[in-house]
Amino acid sequence: MSREIPQIGSADYAVPAAAAQWQKRWLIVGVVGAALCIIGAVISRDQLDQVLRGYLIAYIFWLGLSLGCLALLMVQYLSGGLWGLVLRRVFEAACKCLPLMLVLFLPILFGRHHLYAWMSDPALTARNSWYLHTSGLTGWIARWIFYFAIWGGFALTLIRRGNQQDYPQPAGARLRFQGLSGIGLVLYSLTVSFAVVDWIMSLDPHWGSTIYGLIFLAGQGLSALAFGIVMLTLFTRYSPFREIIKPMQFHDIGKLLLAFVMLFAYFSFSQWLIIWAGNLPDEIGWYLHRIRGGWGVVALIIILFHFALPFALLLSRERKRAGNRLIGLAVFLMFMRLVDIYWYVVPNFAHEQGHFYLSIWYIVAPLAVGGLWLSYFFYNLRERPLLPLYEPQIPSLLHQRSHGH
Repeated sequence: MSREIPQIGSADYAVPAAAAQWQKRWLIVGVVGAALCIIGAVISRDQLDQVLRGYLIAYIFWLGLSLGCLALLMVQYLSGGLWGLVLRRVFEAACKCLPLMLVLFLPILFGRHHLYAWMSDPALTARNSWYLHTSGLTGWIARWIFYFAIWGGFALTLIRRGNQQDYPQPAGARLRFQGLSGIGLVLYSLTVSFAVVDWIMSLDPHWGSTIYGLIFLAGQGLSALAFGIVMLTLFTRYSPFREIIKPMQFHDIGKLLLAFVMLFAYFSFSQWLIIWAGNLPDEIGWYLHRIRGGWGVVALIIILFHFALPFALLLSRERKRAGNRLIGLAVFLMFMRLVDIYWYVVPNFAHEQGHFYLSIWYIVAPLAVGGLWLSYFFYNLRERPLLPLYEPQIPSLLHQRSHGH
């Protein structure tokens, strides 16, 4: 016979007190890293170029984490499921970092001439001047503002919905947000695809790929799920979450992680296969710069450790059901996501083409941006309980706890 589920309040499911210390520590990392990047940028022109490239790598990774969490939040509203319920506040706190990422785009905006050669040489965009041209710089800036308006608008609306779930809900509220999430996923896919063209693919204005945006969409979802596993595992070290979060939630998230590992590999392989089959010199050159002079080793590392090893490990049902076994793989996948972005960005520059290059700023900049992002993330996370108290699925989650299923 089922037992009555006790009434809960926000204090019962508050974020662990240790999150305040996590916030402070990451803020220190971010501030120190930012100070080092500023010092490095003013030392010399060459150092400035390297700092900006490292900063672009960092920015794309941490922005992608916010956007991936936004996409998964919308997926959860559409599909339901306890896997997303236990992660919803993590996704919402990551979405609330989008205003920070809007501000952190300013170094890229002001340093754009050090990153994008086409902004100083109109001849580089003769074939695609309708989209990339120096006189149309306002269009590049306007698109940046438009992207963040779309992302921020959907994030704000869904977060407000999340705030409402700490109070009794009117009938039909969930259906309205299901429809909004469906529209949001379509716009998210389109805007992210155009954003990576503007900010990464245009580093080489002569090259293009129609599947480029899908690769980054899959990468964002992959890194967001990995981050969710890390957070969920940390929460299970504290009561009452160790009693609430069960192996079935980790199992569901682990299966999704495996799906995104396969999806990322499929899109990446498809891009290579299409270019190889077409045998077009302009497009093949993009890959030649990424397999010569040491870059081929990086490509092999990505194949082995961004796909093959995670794929093999995630086939294990036991591993997917244990957070303490998943967390190491999740952190490793986030690191490999950063390596993949590095492989996409750095070989675009002339003196790195065909010659492997690793600057200290490619490490410092991701730590700087990541420290600021994580500090703000934990600040956002601490504002509300970790569970939406009046979400209709909460009784199912607590019923699972009461019966030990």
